[in-house]
Amino acid sequence: MLVVAEDHALARQTHATPEQVAQAALITYPVETDRLDIYTQFLTPANVVPKCHKTIETTDIMLQMVASGRGVAALPRWLAEEYADSMPLVVLKLGRRGIAKRIWLGTRDADIAINYLAAFIELAKKADWKRAKVRV
Repeated sequence: MLVVAEDHALARQTHATPEQVAQAALITYPVETDRLDIYTQFLTPANVVPKCHKTIETTDIMLQMVASGRGVAALPRWLAEEYADSMPLVVLKLGRRGIAKRIWLGTRDADIAINYLAAFIELAKKADWKRAKVRV
């Protein structure tokens, strides 16, 4: 999902095109572009690059930058919507159909009894996956 400030030109749209994203500063985590879905599944196939690419390590700071109009960011729906509930942000699809991503959760049998892993798995089982449009 694309996250923009609520006063951004794209905030009234349901989705963004690669060309529209290219007009903004794109803020991402410090990961190589060939590992970022917004590049591999959205911008690069359209032969488009953003006018500026900034990297920020923490989600909170990244989205403060977006909320202040200093760029746009691409995040998973569940994370983007969580922040949009408490910040002046709007979440829209990347392209008409959005970008689908499947995330797998796994653990070794020997680690299943570790408290924090067991708690995380229970949390994942109880999550509202229908709202996030994710299957368990």
